[in-house]
Amino acid sequence: MTTRRYLQVKTRDPAFLWRMVIGILAAGVVVGVAVDWATGDTPLKKWVAADSFLDEDNDQPRDLPDDIQPPPFAPSFKEAEAAAAVDDWRRVLVLSFKSTAESWTHLGPAFLATLTGIAWLLLLLQSAQPRGLTDARLLAPLAGLLLGLVSIPLTDFLILWQEYRWGIVAAHDLIGGLRDNILGVGLREETAKIVCYIPLLPWLVRQRDELAALAAAGAVGLGFAIEENIGYIWSTSGEGTVGRLLMPAPAHMSLTGLAGLALYRGCRWPREWGLMAVAVFGTVVLVHGLYDAFISLPALEDIAIASAILFILLVRQFFVELRPLQRDAQPALSYSGVFLACVCFVTAATFVYLCAVVGWRPAADMLAGAVLTESLMVYMVLRELPERLVTV
Repeated sequence: MTTRRYLQVKTRDPAFLWRMVIGILAAGVVVGVAVDWATGDTPLKKWVAADSFLDEDNDQPRDLPDDIQPPPFAPSFKEAEAAAAVDDWRRVLVLSFKSTAESWTHLGPAFLATLTGIAWLLLLLQSAQPRGLTDARLLAPLAGLLLGLVSIPLTDFLILWQEYRWGIVAAHDLIGGLRDNILGVGLREETAKIVCYIPLLPWLVRQRDELAALAAAGAVGLGFAIEENIGYIWSTSGEGTVGRLLMPAPAHMSLTGLAGLALYRGCRWPREWGLMAVAVFGTVVLVHGLYDAFISLPALEDIAIASAILFILLVRQFFVELRPLQRDAQPALSYSGVFLACVCFVTAATFVYLCAVVGWRPAADMLAGAVLTESLMVYMVLRELPERLVTV
């Protein structure tokens, strides 16, 4: 049996995949406990042990002693707000890039956020089926990932532009909240990502390769998600890593992937796809805004499950566009195997990080709930992957 055939069989065997999952998670537990022992009783661990670290209402750090106060996340953004107040927009743009760079100084959250993006990038590159090291299906997604990182400072700039020029600010009432989430969050984030995708379009159009265009656009979304996830992971002390891996990362990949593919088609076939590309972008903005609104607005909390439904339909549509573009129906490594390995590795790395920060017992408590909550997302993705190992 050739190596390729062996991998094709093994990585599609449910028993092998279960052993792989258990093995990766068990290794993470062993390493995490060892890290906890090696780092000893830090002031932060003692604070957690005394049940004084987390606020009972929102699970956020509270009343930390001065010697273990975390540094500010991105102090330059405060300066950018002051510059926006006096209409110094050139300085706002510079400070937006500076604040983005500052977020990377938080090494633990930055590392975990990078893992969340790389996990989906590996699945995306496998799905793109590159035919060599110089193939556009490999180079375009890698370039897209880097361009996606740039979309965050552009988004920060647009946050302040919309606040000071358009008067769009966060609101909790239904009308104001929908306006903020759709015309604010959805419009500025999708605009920033598609602007960062546009530099790749001339090259992609010359390649005449829809799969490369979809993969590149999806990678732009992943670049955005990596940078965005640093802040969320930092604010949850690492606890939110698994959730950020399984929902926002694929959501941004799918949103930008669908909008980017439509824009590519609009450039290639303007008569047939020009207006459709505009319609798809508008739909993406609307879906993004509603996804956030169902989560955040008190008036919609009774139907908050609609957010999960939108997420499932969105990711499913991404795979619907992806599958007809693929030629190799059975690559050496199964998509399910790669996905499960990535999810387990990120989960194990998160546990190790939490062990170093708070100790293994609080780490287990913090991560258990996240893993159980997000298991539905793992199930959903496994159903949509080509092997269809999950059929129930």
